[in-house]
Amino acid sequence: MAKKETVKKVTAAKTIQTVKDLRNLTETELQAALKTAKEDLLNAQKMLRANELPSSHVIRKSRRMIARIHTILAEKNNAEKEAK
Repeated sequence: MAKKETVKKVTAAKTIQTVKDLRNLTETELQAALKTAKEDLLNAQKMLRANELPSSHVIRKSRRMIARIHTILAEKNNAEKEAK
């Protein structure tokens, strides 16, 4: 019982919730968000292996957030190339 009380809630990119929020960020902010999302995924996977993760859907959400950030970074890079 004591373990369940000390379990941290793991969420992917805690402060960023929508794609609109991501599109408004600069590339450096997106890189920071990507790093945070990857750390969240790693922590969730560790918790899953230790049977401390209350629900496994967090891993899927983390992966999807990472994919969204990668997609927006690619869009920004392509837009820069086309502008030149």
